[in-house]
Amino acid sequence: MLDQLECARCGREHDASVLQNRCECGGTLLARYTDPGVPIQDVLARPSGLWRYRELLPLTGDPISLGEPQTPLLFASRLSERWGVETFIKDESTLPGGTFKARGASVGITRAVELGAKSVVLPSAGNAGGAWAIYAARAGIELTVTMARTAPVANQREVEVTGATLELVEGTIADAGARAKEIAASTGAFLASTFNEPYRVEGKKSAWLETFAQLGDGSSMRLPATIVTPVGGGVAAVAAAKAVDEVTSFGWATGSAPRLVGVQAENCAPIVRAFERGDETAEALTTRPDTIAAGLRVPAPSEGDIVLDRVRASKGTMLAVGEDEIRAAIKDLATTEGLFACPEGAATIPAAARLAAAGDLEGPVVLYNTGSGTKYLDLLG
Repeated sequence: MLDQLECARCGREHDASVLQNRCECGGTLLARYTDPGVPIQDVLARPSGLWRYRELLPLTGDPISLGEPQTPLLFASRLSERWGVETFIKDESTLPGGTFKARGASVGITRAVELGAKSVVLPSAGNAGGAWAIYAARAGIELTVTMARTAPVANQREVEVTGATLELVEGTIADAGARAKEIAASTGAFLASTFNEPYRVEGKKSAWLETFAQLGDGSSMRLPATIVTPVGGGVAAVAAAKAVDEVTSFGWATGSAPRLVGVQAENCAPIVRAFERGDETAEALTTRPDTIAAGLRVPAPSEGDIVLDRVRASKGTMLAVGEDEIRAAIKDLATTEGLFACPEGAATIPAAARLAAAGDLEGPVVLYNTGSGTKYLDLLG
């Protein structure tokens, strides 16, 4: 059960019963839960889906839902054989809107509406805008999305067709973020940008609760040895680490925590650079990001310090992969495993391959495919 919000920077507690953005110190707020006191066997006896794990989600009433299914955890037989370790792919392409962003949008919109929000504004590099737009439409609230003009056209159309307001800006996601802040200040709309509200992380955490259950025996959860996830703003990585902490703390899973491997594109890798230098924070890039993986075009991740901390605490690593590697991985997955992955998800393949070649990939491994490649047809020609 949701108890309170806690600042990841200073540790200050905040009231979870009212709309919150950041802590007074500027830190991001994370949801904290009391021990649910529910055996994992009872949880797993419920119907599958995002809301199965409600004791670890910030829900008081009915969710704003589009029927989010439990997404497949696919055993990748050819990758397993190639790398010599048991390898799985968590495939999020079957979610509403075709990406994992549906998880954060469903939980984020649900909680915002519960706490009285009538309108929401957020910046997006692409898929988040589309996802929040469909859930805002479902909830019947106003939404404004700011995007860089270079954001995928498919995502722009997603926002527009739902009736949400789309505002395009010159520059990058950082410029879209600045504009979203201006709109929130001038209109009173709730600002739901990455890490500026506490509940997007909670929605994305549900992917890992599902994964641990899918790896288990039907009555318990099993943790993988390695998680390989793309990192743009870093929510997926933080969500994975948070899920591990909670299921072990509440006795829903036992065993060693997985090693967390974050993957960025070489042309936009501020957190990788910070990791390699031993820095505690990620310095914003001064060059314009240029990668087909739109979700990785985040030159100034606001919570790079949290990502770095979680990766290092897991004894994991951060890796950057090239554009040719990403394109080759999309084709590789399609031809060997029958999965048409998005560029962000495909980026995990060369990263894992690099670790395997060095004898540094422990299984079972879970690769995180965050969405469908069909949403990127205009970028893959």
